[in-house]
Amino acid sequence: MDFEFLLPMSKDDLLNRTEAGQYVVEEVFPQRQMPDRLQDYRKTYKSKGPSAILTCFDSLFSMLCHLKNLDPELKSEAWSIILTGIEDYVDHLPAILDNGNMNSHDRNTNLNVLKMNSYILCQFMEQFESDATKPTILVVPTKGRTKSRKRSNDSFDWETEREKGLAVLCQIVHLNIHRLWEPPIVEEEFVNLITNCCYKLMENPGVSRNKTTKEAIFDILGAMIKKYNHTLGASLKIIQLLHHFEHLVSPLAQAVEKFVNQYNNKSIVSEIMREIGRIDGADLSRDSSGTRALSGFLVELAERIPAVVLTNISVILVLLECESYSMRNCVLSVIGEIVIKVLSNEGLNDKQKKDRNQFLDILEDHLHDVHAFCRSKVLQIWANIVNEKAIPLQREAGVVKLVIGRLQDKSSQVRKNAIQLVTSLLRSNPYTAKLTAEELKENYEKEKAKLEGMLPGREGDNTDTEGAWLEEWKHIEVCLREVTQTLSDDDEEEEEEEMDVDNHFDEDETIQQIKQTIYTALKNKNYKTALEMLVQAKKLWSDDPLFINIRQTDSEDNDVTLDHVKCLKELYKECSASVSTTAEEENNPIVNEVTKQQVLVQYLKDCLTFANQIQQAVPVICQLLGSKNISDIMGAIEFFVTGFEFGVSNSMSGIRHMLSLVWSKESNIKEAVTSAYKRLYLTPGGSNKRANAHVIVSNLTALLSGATLGDATSLEELIKEFVRTKELNASVIQLLWETFTMKLPKTTDEESRTSLVLLGMAAGADLDIVRSNVEVLVREGLGPRADKDFSLVRDVCLALTKLAVNKVKAGSYSEPFRFPQDHDIFARLSAILVSGVMNLDQTDWIPMAEQAINVIYKLSEHPDIVCGDIIKSLANVIKSTYAQTAEGDNGNRPDSQQDNDNRPDSQGEQAPSTDEPEPEITSQPVSQEGQGGQVSELGCPAGVLTRLLSISGQIALCHLVHLDVAVFGELKRRHAIEEEEGSKKTTSNTTKETETETETTEEEMGLAGAAAEDAEAEYIRRITETELVTGSNLLGFIQPLLVAVCSDKTKYPDQNLQTAATMALAKFMMVSSEFCEAHLQLLFTLLEKSPSPVIRSNTIIALGDLSFRFPNLIEPWTSNLYARLRDDSPTVRKNTLMVLTHLILNDMVKVKGQISEMATCIVDTDERIARLAQLFFHELAKKGNAIYNIMPDMISRLSDPEANVQEENFRSIMKYLFSFIQKDKHCESLVEKLCHRFNSTSNERQWRDLAFCLSLLSYNDKSIRKLQEKFACFSNKLADEAVYSCFVTCVNSAKKFAKPEVKVIIEELEERLQACHEKGVEDDEIIQKASKAKGKRAGKTPGRKLGKTPARTRKPAYGSDDSEDDFTHPATRGTAKSQKKGKPKPKLSFSSDEDSDLELFNVDTSNAAMQDKGNSDIENADPNLNVGASPFHSPIRKTKKSVNSKKQDHMSTRTRVRSAKIK
Repeated sequence: MDFEFLLPMSKDDLLNRTEAGQYVVEEVFPQRQMPDRLQDYRKTYKSKGPSAILTCFDSLFSMLCHLKNLDPELKSEAWSIILTGIEDYVDHLPAILDNGNMNSHDRNTNLNVLKMNSYILCQFMEQFESDATKPTILVVPTKGRTKSRKRSNDSFDWETEREKGLAVLCQIVHLNIHRLWEPPIVEEEFVNLITNCCYKLMENPGVSRNKTTKEAIFDILGAMIKKYNHTLGASLKIIQLLHHFEHLVSPLAQAVEKFVNQYNNKSIVSEIMREIGRIDGADLSRDSSGTRALSGFLVELAERIPAVVLTNISVILVLLECESYSMRNCVLSVIGEIVIKVLSNEGLNDKQKKDRNQFLDILEDHLHDVHAFCRSKVLQIWANIVNEKAIPLQREAGVVKLVIGRLQDKSSQVRKNAIQLVTSLLRSNPYTAKLTAEELKENYEKEKAKLEGMLPGREGDNTDTEGAWLEEWKHIEVCLREVTQTLSDDDEEEEEEEMDVDNHFDEDETIQQIKQTIYTALKNKNYKTALEMLVQAKKLWSDDPLFINIRQTDSEDNDVTLDHVKCLKELYKECSASVSTTAEEENNPIVNEVTKQQVLVQYLKDCLTFANQIQQAVPVICQLLGSKNISDIMGAIEFFVTGFEFGVSNSMSGIRHMLSLVWSKESNIKEAVTSAYKRLYLTPGGSNKRANAHVIVSNLTALLSGATLGDATSLEELIKEFVRTKELNASVIQLLWETFTMKLPKTTDEESRTSLVLLGMAAGADLDIVRSNVEVLVREGLGPRADKDFSLVRDVCLALTKLAVNKVKAGSYSEPFRFPQDHDIFARLSAILVSGVMNLDQTDWIPMAEQAINVIYKLSEHPDIVCGDIIKSLANVIKSTYAQTAEGDNGNRPDSQQDNDNRPDSQGEQAPSTDEPEPEITSQPVSQEGQGGQVSELGCPAGVLTRLLSISGQIALCHLVHLDVAVFGELKRRHAIEEEEGSKKTTSNTTKETETETETTEEEMGLAGAAAEDAEAEYIRRITETELVTGSNLLGFIQPLLVAVCSDKTKYPDQNLQTAATMALAKFMMVSSEFCEAHLQLLFTLLEKSPSPVIRSNTIIALGDLSFRFPNLIEPWTSNLYARLRDDSPTVRKNTLMVLTHLILNDMVKVKGQISEMATCIVDTDERIARLAQLFFHELAKKGNAIYNIMPDMISRLSDPEANVQEENFRSIMKYLFSFIQKDKHCESLVEKLCHRFNSTSNERQWRDLAFCLSLLSYNDKSIRKLQEKFACFSNKLADEAVYSCFVTCVNSAKKFAKPEVKVIIEELEERLQACHEKGVEDDEIIQKASKAKGKRAGKTPGRKLGKTPARTRKPAYGSDDSEDDFTHPATRGTAKSQKKGKPKPKLSFSSDEDSDLELFNVDTSNAAMQDKGNSDIENADPNLNVGASPFHSPIRKTKKSVNSKKQDHMSTRTRVRSAKIK
């Protein structure tokens, strides 16, 4: 049997003979004969052994063809027989291969047996693998779930059998099977047969997870690559697999690593990288999954064998220019791995350093990559380099500068990685553990001065050295010029010498070694050689500073010019100095000291530079704490914690800014903030608990010192969290008490107060901290120290208020916690308030008094009695002061006052009636000068009167809250207890027969209970309305004085007195609507006319509170509130904006046309006001169509020339507001409205504004048709270049997404626009020429331009202070003045109704509508106030409201009355 078995490309190739002597399958047996054929093969194998396949191949081939349809048991049996046969053959194969006398027939027979067995084995393995990996339809039901059945025969474990088959193939390829071929080269088909089987198996993800199978495949492929020249085929197949199977990224990288390390085949890496580098960039961009796989493979390959990848890096650098960002990220990551693992060692040669610098340059350049993913990836790579300490020191400053720029990147991912990189740079900095810039600068200046002091003594030595080398050079230069001339004249000789130039240097020599060699040649008078070496060195190191000065000429690179002589001079000078310095250092120890000092100075300079750069990043990262992106905030928190630990000077600003994040709704942000402060302030790291407590207290004290009110509030929440989680343990609390009581030595008053504040904060989470130490607070905080330190008293009061539980659990009828009125707390507070009222040097009396009143009302059983006594005592102080002043002045005193002195003070719960008035308050004024400044009209210092009015206002407000909350709540509690007791009695007396009667009784009781609550609420409301501040009681008697002080600035000029009186007046107005209505005009007069921005700021805030309490009273004055948005003071504008923001967003003020005033705040010069205005409109946009509804009126008002809004500011405002108009129907409606508006405009500025607004809209089909339909409205305005430009912008934006049928309309509209624009320009030129000609004929100034109507004269804008006489009450505006002028002209404005289909600019409006519109024009005129001879103008006369109106006001606020009464 003499034939040749040719390995087929496909099964069908074995059925057709193409060559003589080729083996062909004679017959493919049918499937039913397969069991018999298998048995025949088994019998033949027993008799002939492995060579049985030569006669039974057709049977095995037939089984292969029918394998999919065979019975599993038959397939398993066939596999077992085939595997056994080839294993037996492989066992005998080494002896066969070692037989050197094998003839050609035996060689051919053995080769056929090998190829047939290998073919059948590989084909069976591929088929079994396909069956194992394909999904099956059969489902085996199990308990609770279904499970796919992947094996039909449990006895056949393919994973085990696959390992056996691979083991056989691995034995085959490791033998010298090439001896069976003639010539001894394994044919490519056999190699492909084995390798394709391996690649097919690797397509199964399960193989990648099986270590044994995977290693066997790698061994087979490695042997094929090493022994059978499969390198190119493997590289192509690897790339192909990566394109289709992403799970092979890591396994193939492991395989290549094994090929390189174990089989010593580095060329496969070159082939793979070369093939990847040749892939078209467009293909990489299209195939995202394949590109991802290739990128991951190269990166992992660089991680495993970076040195091998480095030698071939040049072939993939071109991919940095491709469009695929994934591939760019891949190349950059490869560069990063090479830098970290290969080019970060200490002993790098010049070439490696050059490569490293080039790679780092590439990484720096791609920090500005166009794609955010690339910028983000580069930052991650730099972070890895920094963490591995692989960044050169000289590059660190440049990298920090570039990274700081990325902190403001538009991509959140880039910002996140930039923050992480800055943090890594800070942690891994090679300088110092404390980067305090001030200390570093001081040390640097000190060491620099020391260095300068060491250098002057060496100037003479330097001069001598310079003179020595210069003398030597003069002789050398003469000789060099002669040699230069000779070389220039002899070209042939030059060419011959050029051939020898390449032999002067070794490949591993550095530039410094070359310079030294040239210097030695010059010293040895080998001038020609020195010139040749210089020419060659220039070629190799052209970027060295030494060769930059060589003139570039048109001659060849090796031409010798006179510039080379100059270059040699510099080289000789440098080397001479180096030689002399080296010799001097060896002989002179002083030089060593200078060198060390220079190194130290440079080190300190680098430290200072780095610290300054980090400081520059702090403000930027501080802004990121307010970012909407969580990753920005988390990264910023980590940076500031690290910066604080490293002592970065301004990192404390970020630490304080982080406090506000404790209120974040994001749980991970709140946890990060809590963990950060715990790490910074509560983790001292010591072993002694007492010492740790000292450190914690010191840290918290430092954090609280200098904190703003907002910071302190956030810190309180943080400390409460620490107390809840037991982070602040008992030892810390105990130490805080010791510090407060000043038991610790060297404790200052400031530290004592700070500890008290911290204790008060902690008490918010654990009341026992204060409740168990009330006596300590009274003894220490309200003791002798309190008489001199009012701030301490205020802090004690703040701590005591924690005892008042504001929230009561539902269903709880427990009595509120209060102290008796004669408790030491109230006695001491009263004494401190009265005794300290005359101590005007202490400026903290008023804040202390406010907190003291709060404590009294929250903790005293009868706060009205305590506060009544305080007011009477203060009044007595004023009386005594007045008596002393009057007696010292003229000895005369009114009899009424003498009588009053003899009246006893009333006691008890009843409010002081007219039996205890304060007649001195209403007595005629006596102007005097007192100690320390002004004396009030009452004869007492203005400061004392200021304090009296301030505490009176606080008492009025606190009593209102006391009645509304405490008293009313207590009544409800008692009523609930009574109801509960009554229901129990009713239940015990009822029987089954009276169930119906019981239900009726319960319903009646429920109604009676509700009626009782209403009656109680009405009773409290009546008290607050008629008795508290307007009745015959202490506050009622103070009220006239309060009004007098506010009304007459001449008699009471003290600024602090006016401020306190204004605030007290507002608090009095909060109590009673009648009092509020009577003095509302006065309050608005103060708001408009007061010269003090403090008073105006306080007043606008008070009016915001009044708007919540009495909205119907404040509503007519809304325009006056808006007018303060144009106040000169930024503080007033800011407060006004915040007040209006709260009122509008809480629906307490209707959104009307005046909201345009808030829009102007978007371009306010104060950046904070601008941000607040933007935030307001951002929140307003969330309330349905609010922005769209106000947009027409806003455009109308802001585009009015009399609004004085600059065109640039108008555009900025509109750009921001139009960003909220996103619905198509809104855009369509606004297009129509704005087009109609052109008909009623009168000047070019309005044309431009309207056209600009149109250009900000997005256009769909309907919008374009609207624009086309309303073309006549604006066609005559297109002569203006700015207007035409805006419409062109509209058309261009509409073109981008227009449908084909709409594009026709757009093109037609564009033509009409251009035609009208050109015609309008020509008409304007003709009119101008005609006007000039007419003017010359008449000899007069030409008339005004035709086609323009002068703007109508309007009344001054509301809020203007130009005309004080125009200030009238809102209820009386628009009556007298408007009637005198007759029928007003119609005022055109937008309609803010979204659904209105009426004509928006119909000028035929009714007189009534125009009357109301005219009224709104003067709605904001300023009120006038005049009391006596006051510089304020006459009070506003407000029309009296009807009884029904007042009743409505009372009823609307009935359930939320906060009234006060002092009995």
